[in-house]
Amino acid sequence: MAYNPEKYREKRERVLGVKKRGMSLNMVMGVVALVIIAGLSVVTVPQAVSYMTTRHLDDVIYRTADHGTWPSRVVVLLESVQGVKSARADSEHTRLVITFDRRIGEPSTFESLMADHGLEVVLLNRVNHRQHQATIKEETELEAL
Repeated sequence: MAYNPEKYREKRERVLGVKKRGMSLNMVMGVVALVIIAGLSVVTVPQAVSYMTTRHLDDVIYRTADHGTWPSRVVVLLESVQGVKSARADSEHTRLVITFDRRIGEPSTFESLMADHGLEVVLLNRVNHRQHQATIKEETELEAL
């Protein structure tokens, strides 16, 4: 019969004075893993949620053909169009930024609606909403310098 060290382990530890102290290595590794996973989720989950909510949004930027200001009635009318998330004029009311869901709406819809109300418009840019927000953020940081 072979010697089994596990059979007499407790007795041997008592005789040698081995005491179990603190947490085991497995417990420490588990706690460290949980902290790392929690930290990564705090960083990545909000970005993923933000991406999922804005992935189908585009921004179009218009100005009037005569470089005039935007009538407030047109801005309110555009906000009521299906698929439009927001329509806002810039601080000088010379440009109009329309944020819309590209699965539902198209810029041609907005142009025809404005033509029906007697406005001649020029499409300045069509850009992804997230890219436009990043550009605005960079511009405000540069203006702050």
